[in-house]
Amino acid sequence: MLVSMSWASTAQAAEGAWSFDPASWDFGTVVPGMGPTPPKAFTLTNTGEVELQAIFVSIGSEGDFSLAGNTCGKLAPGAHCEISAIFDPSSAGPKQGQLSVASQGGLAPPASAELSGTGAGPAVSIAPATQTFEPLGLGSGPSAPKTFTIANEGQLDLAISSISIQTNQTYNYPGAAAEQFELAGGTCKVGVAVSPGGSCTVDITFSPTAPGAVSAQLRIADNAPGAPHVADLEGFGVAPPWQPPPLASYIVPRASIARRPARRTTSKSADFWLRGSPTASRFACKLDDSPFRICESPVRYRGLGRGRHRFAVRALDGSGRWGPAAVFRWRIGDPRGTH
Repeated sequence: MLVSMSWASTAQAAEGAWSFDPASWDFGTVVPGMGPTPPKAFTLTNTGEVELQAIFVSIGSEGDFSLAGNTCGKLAPGAHCEISAIFDPSSAGPKQGQLSVASQGGLAPPASAELSGTGAGPAVSIAPATQTFEPLGLGSGPSAPKTFTIANEGQLDLAISSISIQTNQTYNYPGAAAEQFELAGGTCKVGVAVSPGGSCTVDITFSPTAPGAVSAQLRIADNAPGAPHVADLEGFGVAPPWQPPPLASYIVPRASIARRPARRTTSKSADFWLRGSPTASRFACKLDDSPFRICESPVRYRGLGRGRHRFAVRALDGSGRWGPAAVFRWRIGDPRGTH
């Protein structure tokens, strides 16, 4: 138990004065629920020249300090009496109180002694207070983990009841901030105590699903004062560079015959006007059993023999891919009417 004390403090008035010795007292560290400390006596001395009667004694606190004894009634000049107090903390953490006295008729100004003590318990610190992840492209997560250290700086075991990532916003939706950070391991476990002076770790990764700045919080629920204990998470999702929309699926180049001879004719000449689809860049033509050759519209044939003929044309695109053939068949007859 840590104990500290200071020398007497004195309050003076025209008719009377008194002093507390000691003027303050630290009861040290006490486990809540383990019973009060031994009483601490404070000596109240009448340092004035008048008798002080009907001395009122009170302790101001939140119930952690109590009056344990009081021998003060009326107090002649130079006389002293004792008032004792005890400390019985109801919870962990630092506590403050005040032992005060006042006299009937206000013959002396009120005087007080300061009371302090600490309720034993776990005390949590999280380091660092903020983890900032490097900017990361959408869909390229998860990032390398970032680590938080949770330390127990108190006097009793730290019991962790939950570890979670939450957003401080009032709404949530798929892809919201809290879902872009993920618990990724560490030594902190729910139900596993962290002893005084000990620590454990929590690892977190970042997988952005939306562009821009993202923030959330790591929250540790535990049995230490001030729970839940939080640390901040920050990240930035980088949108992919703009890409032009994909080209339409491949369109086959097509050729068609816009103008042609009659299907039955006596002319030994034949002219073909060709038309191509948007993807057609040039044509290839053939007559009867000849091979396809590059051609241009119009295609003209002269000196054809009598009989049946077959003309075909195909279109090519800029990559040299062929389309289907358009075919026309006709017959050249004898101008005298014999066949």
